[in-house]
Amino acid sequence: MAYLYEHCADCRRLLGNEWKEVHKWLDALYKEYGQSHRCHRHHAEEIEEVRKMWGDEAAIAAKIHIIVDCWGIPSQANYESGQVNVNGFTPESTETDVALLLSDLRIGGEHAVKAHMQSKGIETR
Repeated sequence: MAYLYEHCADCRRLLGNEWKEVHKWLDALYKEYGQSHRCHRHHAEEIEEVRKMWGDEAAIAAKIHIIVDCWGIPSQANYESGQVNVNGFTPESTETDVALLLSDLRIGGEHAVKAHMQSKGIETR
């Protein structure tokens, strides 16, 4: 799990904007749920909520946040089915996935990220 300042630094480096409000919103349920807060907002469906609230670049910031925390972008169904654990990880998740997904996000956009996740056996929308 990255700290707020680390999430902000990642977005500043990749997007030129910290998107602090996005990171705070994604992690807002931590105090109530502890580590299991991720199943509430760290998934593909909530990226779309971020897009509705703050726009397309904010949605990319949410993707970066979730990739860094969960080593991928799970869906809400992945949490519910147990395909990912409370941290949003699959048994096959690795730190290497983070670098690949962030690189894919910069180079190929969200389609490249979806293709990578599907290659790892994780359902995407």
